[in-house]
Amino acid sequence: MSVAHGRRTALDEIATGAPGSGPSSAPASRAQPPALAGRVGEIGRAFAPWARRIAASPDDWLELWLAGGRATPPSGSADALRGALERLGPVFIKAGQLLSTRPDLLARPYLDALQSLHSRVPSLTTEAVDLCLSEYAAALGGRLPFATFDPRPLAAASLAQVHRATLHDGTDVAVKLRRPGVERLVERDLRLLALLARAVGPRLGEVYDVGGLVEELELTLRDELDFRAEAESLALFARNLAPFAPLVRVPAVWHELTTESVLVTELVRGRPLSEPLRPLAQARRQELAQATAHAYFQMFFVDGTFHADPHPGNLLLADDDTIVILDFGMVGRIERQLSDNLVRILLNFWLKDSHGVAHAFLDIGKPTRGADELGWVLEVRRLLPRYHGVRLERLNLGALLVDLLRGAARNGIQAPPVVGLICKSLANMDGTVRLIDPTIDVLGTFHEFIPRLLESHARRLASPERAAKVALDLQIGAQRIPFQIASILEKAATGRLRLVVDPLGDTPARRRG
Repeated sequence: MSVAHGRRTALDEIATGAPGSGPSSAPASRAQPPALAGRVGEIGRAFAPWARRIAASPDDWLELWLAGGRATPPSGSADALRGALERLGPVFIKAGQLLSTRPDLLARPYLDALQSLHSRVPSLTTEAVDLCLSEYAAALGGRLPFATFDPRPLAAASLAQVHRATLHDGTDVAVKLRRPGVERLVERDLRLLALLARAVGPRLGEVYDVGGLVEELELTLRDELDFRAEAESLALFARNLAPFAPLVRVPAVWHELTTESVLVTELVRGRPLSEPLRPLAQARRQELAQATAHAYFQMFFVDGTFHADPHPGNLLLADDDTIVILDFGMVGRIERQLSDNLVRILLNFWLKDSHGVAHAFLDIGKPTRGADELGWVLEVRRLLPRYHGVRLERLNLGALLVDLLRGAARNGIQAPPVVGLICKSLANMDGTVRLIDPTIDVLGTFHEFIPRLLESHARRLASPERAAKVALDLQIGAQRIPFQIASILEKAATGRLRLVVDPLGDTPARRRG
């Protein structure tokens, strides 16, 4: 990217900390210019190994990176990118994790590399832990609620770390401490990424919504930094998943002991599904796997709020042979229309209706100016038979949606960023429940979930709120009719009435365009 004479680029603004370039609602992001310039230098040095890997084809580097599965990036470049993101800390690690949910944006080697991103950070020092606890005690009125507190962390990550403690009544709890000062670092890096999106976004075209990705990253990180939001998520999921308890549940939370920077939850004893499971009867395995799959279908297609990171390390087989879902820092939200169209995709796939699958996805996405909708329909017709030939116990629904998302991008159809997150979450859930019961048929399990789904839709359609909305829409529409008739008659009388006939018909795609 060249710098035009007499004009400042977004990268110039990053280096100088130009006013007004960051979010106006984030005072902490107004770092001093030298600090921003120094951070730009760190970013440049971290990405240098990756840049060297792709320097052999400078004119094609975007195509190599943003290939969406169509090309193979230079050898080692994916690992070099992952290493750069890990060295740069929490914002870039989270950005990489979100990028790993975008098969429409990245070639597969990058997706595979970014899926293994993790924080390489040392544990907090004893002094830092003491500082966190001192500020926590002050927030609670001067006294810690713990009879004992183990300074050795159970787990450490870039934003927080978790400790074991005991309340005064003898209850064992898990205490999550936010790293001191991390919120200021996050604000700074979010500002830099927003400016970078402004610099490169227009070059990537309409399909790749880089600005939307940065906005999603900002919302995710702000929720993760405020542990009160995570506590509210735990309470919400406890209510929503009550029908599946005690087979599937979430840890209890102590709201009265939770602050913005400290979260207190139940300490669950067990082993994550990422470790070898202890012997379980096959009947129990089937029961747990089906309940877990149904719980996630409930999140995706009924509740509209879902646990966005169901990898095996975040699901625990508790000592009482139940499944406990952990880590609600990353939560996705789906609008009703989007979740309904995802259900349409899966049902049309079940019915082997490729035309129905293609048009349900078109109702999710937004065709860009260069979109090839006919090419998209033909691509779906070629793709789906490959999945129909897979044995049901090996079929991964998330992988199916990922291939659809990638194909849509190739044909110029832009999907909302949350669709990639849903695809990744569904694919992870699919793989995780197979660790519980390798024989599970996830598509068949979805089919068994349909009666619950229909019941939920019937309740929603028959609700007083829905009836009131329909009545108000009808009333407002009826009030407009006389004015619309008068307007038509007035245009006819003055010769300004025009009739337009569309010879191609009123297809759903044309109605959107």
